[in-house]
Amino acid sequence: MACKLMTEAELKQWILRRLGSPVTKVCLDALQLDDAVEEAIRWFAAKKGIDKDITIDLFAGKVEYLMPDDCDMVCDVAFQINPMDVSLMFAPFTAFQDDRVPYSVFSTAGSSGGIYGSLLQSMQYVETAKRMVNAEKNWMYFQHKKTLLLLPDPKGGGKVIVEYKSCESTLEQLPERDHQMVRRYALAWAKQDLGMIYSKYSTWPTAQGQVSLNGDTLMAQARAEMDKLEEEIYESAKPMAFFTQ
Repeated sequence: MACKLMTEAELKQWILRRLGSPVTKVCLDALQLDDAVEEAIRWFAAKKGIDKDITIDLFAGKVEYLMPDDCDMVCDVAFQINPMDVSLMFAPFTAFQDDRVPYSVFSTAGSSGGIYGSLLQSMQYVETAKRMVNAEKNWMYFQHKKTLLLLPDPKGGGKVIVEYKSCESTLEQLPERDHQMVRRYALAWAKQDLGMIYSKYSTWPTAQGQVSLNGDTLMAQARAEMDKLEEEIYESAKPMAFFTQ
């Protein structure tokens, strides 16, 4: 059964319960709980980020395109490919438009192993030619300007789909595994703050008398939990391994 994703308000109440509320008084105010959640989300955004994509319309002669403000890193750019239709079976060389292969390269379409063999050779010829004259589609991203540079210069319209890592994320946007990591990091941060407060005092007065505080223990637990989460988020960013039987 899938775990219910928490809102920020629900996460703050969960943190208090995990720290002992309402059985014991937890000496954290609303601002400190806000800090814990904010630090956890900022940590996740910096270490892994959330995957997003955007479709950009291309214009002839324009090579620079602004990305959204939350774009931290561009992962991939998918260039639009014009679909082939059945008519190409009879005129395969028309598929290449401006990159058309001269007929003299393979003579007629049927003389190089059939029409499909000829088409395959033609496509290989075009790809080799593009590499030789540096005409393959490529891109660069300038993070400081939030600008995507597309090369070579688009000769006409079209679209590209850009996959990127966002530096802004909310709890509701995260997959379950990432949501749990953020939740646990927020708890560890709150535990660290609480440990710092408790470490300033050896005891705390209550209606039942003096209670010993465990500030140093809380801070040590928080540090260990954060270190473990650093390892988990690093591993979660790797591709899944292949398993064989």
